[in-house]
Amino acid sequence: MTELTASCLCGAVQLRLPDRFDYVGHCHCSECRKFTGAAFSSVGGLDAALVTTVRGAEAIALYEKSAETRLAFCRHCGASLYSLKRSSNKLNLRLGVLDTPPSQTPTFHIFVGSKAPWHEISDTLPRFTTRPGEE
Repeated sequence: MTELTASCLCGAVQLRLPDRFDYVGHCHCSECRKFTGAAFSSVGGLDAALVTTVRGAEAIALYEKSAETRLAFCRHCGASLYSLKRSSNKLNLRLGVLDTPPSQTPTFHIFVGSKAPWHEISDTLPRFTTRPGEE
């Protein structure tokens, strides 16, 4: 199986993971916008146990966003790395930190009900006001 590598802006953190996401999509919630500083966050979700920190575990800072979600970023350069969901142990990797391109591409948009008012979605991927199944 092909492996992907990911790293932060300064290179202090390096991750390795299989090229096998359970899902890949764009999140438009206000919290992802704040965490990434962008109109939306493109993420790939997979089991956290499949992600290996090759270098820089001590450089990863965690922010307790809620009882369910921890956000990880590099304490040196501030790069947004991933979110970790406690109940499912899913890791949502920010696709922008990938050094190698994944074989999968985004297949949906979530939380478009709270998307940035200045951003227009211009593709034809399925859109969900919140999450699939919560419409």
